[in-house]
Amino acid sequence: MARSNIEARYEIGKTIGDGNFAVVKECRLRNTESEFAMKIIDKSKLKGKEDMIENEIAIMKNCHHPNIVRLIEEFETENEIYLVLEYVKGGDLFDAITESVKFTERDAANMVADLSEALAFLHSKNIIHRDLKPENLLVSRNKDGSMTLKLADFGLAMEVTEPIYTVCGTPTYVAPEILAETGYGLEVDMWATGVITYILLCGFPPFRSLERDQEELFEIIQLGDYEFLSPYWDNISEAAKDLIQRLLVVDTKRRYTAEQVLSHPWIQSEGTYKGPNLQREITMNLEKNFGDRNRRKAGFTQPAAVH
Repeated sequence: MARSNIEARYEIGKTIGDGNFAVVKECRLRNTESEFAMKIIDKSKLKGKEDMIENEIAIMKNCHHPNIVRLIEEFETENEIYLVLEYVKGGDLFDAITESVKFTERDAANMVADLSEALAFLHSKNIIHRDLKPENLLVSRNKDGSMTLKLADFGLAMEVTEPIYTVCGTPTYVAPEILAETGYGLEVDMWATGVITYILLCGFPPFRSLERDQEELFEIIQLGDYEFLSPYWDNISEAAKDLIQRLLVVDTKRRYTAEQVLSHPWIQSEGTYKGPNLQREITMNLEKNFGDRNRRKAGFTQPAAVH
């Protein structure tokens, strides 16, 4: 197919993100008001990684779920692959917190519930995401003011048929069993969910090396060594802490599944515990701890290797 055929179907607009292999642009289906995100992958930069994209497309085609960014259609030209995706305009998880006026435990619980719904769906198909992090959790703002979380970027997702040994992911969210190289499975997504839940409630990660020493960080993760630091956690409910303690468990057999998260009291107690507005404090901590992250990161990026 020629690019001109794609441009006859879609009006391609401004760039909204870029990665190692791809740019993401706004686009509109011609003669309609329907807007989408178009991921344009440069085949020349993909050499040797073609199967990753094929795998990403195959998995996304198989994943129709309200909490997963939807692949609408795909095209291929001589030099590029075009993925037309659902356009989620609310930014990522961090943007959603820093740009909202109010952010409470209830908002955090709703986001964790949405993420767990997506994971319960994927895991029921034995699909592992492997790259859960706030940048890959996009937020759409609903007309009633509520927010819906959608899981994006399936570049590292795969079907699990036997233990996986490939070391990959982003250091802050990587599970201890990936680092131990003893073989891992679906449970790594639940560890990352625990890390994300922790960050959502205080603005900094549970596992930190003060010297920013990666080797030390990996040792701390493998020990599962974290705490609920005062004063940041003083106003957070015991139920929230309990859920985190059931996710950040080194023993994968004892770690909560997505289904168990959905039935946990903190997730179930919809609207009963609002607690204080955490927005200002979390935003300050996010800026301090994650301020250097690439704000324009979107599209297909090779995650920071953890080796």
